Amino acid sequence: MLIPIPDLSRARRLLCIQPHYDDNDIGAGGTIARLASEGAEVFYVTATDDLVGVLDQSLSEAAATEQLRAEQHEAGEAIGVCEQTWLEYPDAGVYDYFEIRARLIGQIRRVKPDFVFSVDPWVPYEAHGDHTRVGRATAEACLLHAHKRLPSSDPEVDRAYEPYSLAGVAFYFTARPNLVFDISNTRESKHRAIDAYRAQFTAESLAVVHAGLDVKERQWAAQESFSHGEALKVLHPAHLHVNPDADEMF
Repeated sequence: MLIPIPDLSRARRLLCIQPHYDDNDIGAGGTIARLASEGAEVFYVTATDDLVGVLDQSLSEAAATEQLRAEQHEAGEAIGVCEQTWLEYPDAGVYDYFEIRARLIGQIRRVKPDFVFSVDPWVPYEAHGDHTRVGRATAEACLLHAHKRLPSSDPEVDRAYEPYSLAGVAFYFTARPNLVFDISNTRESKHRAIDAYRAQFTAESLAVVHAGLDVKERQWAAQESFSHGEALKVLHPAHLHVNPDADEMF
């Protein structure tokens, strides 16, 4: 492809779309926090209600949702998130792909980010349908948002929308990264955000998450000039259609 890999370091408006409330921070929290610290506006969209993973079985759905939202706000303060949006699809449940794609197109048209972050839906052996469905819908929304004849879920947003060029898409939890982003100065913010997710992690399991991430952050940075990194697959939206070379783009 003649279109180069976009420069993530120049991102100044991020739309970070995650299946569950902790995916952005676990997968790319250091990168997002660094970009936020450098002046980027950060918008989070969470696709599911995340209720399946709540550990306390005594909580009602309303109480569990309240705890999940409070934890996201706490984590968002550590990362530098300026807005949280929830689509409230059933966690690990049934929801329509085309409906969520339309809603994500509406989010792109509303926010007008220069970069979109999400889970890599093509990672081998990914068994969680929320990840494959949300990641694929995000990728297709990035490809199609500028086509005004394709409606989103929000007619008012569609009427006001003027097509623009989305600079890039960054997939985390990827098996084929083409960028290791330096998070040496923001990894503490990432790990502080992860500590907020107490509804779905015990203290023991959080310790395991932190230890595992530290190993990977050091491994990813092993060939770099910095101590800790996050591995991402960064593509231009045009790379997401009829591009057999996408897997090899570095």
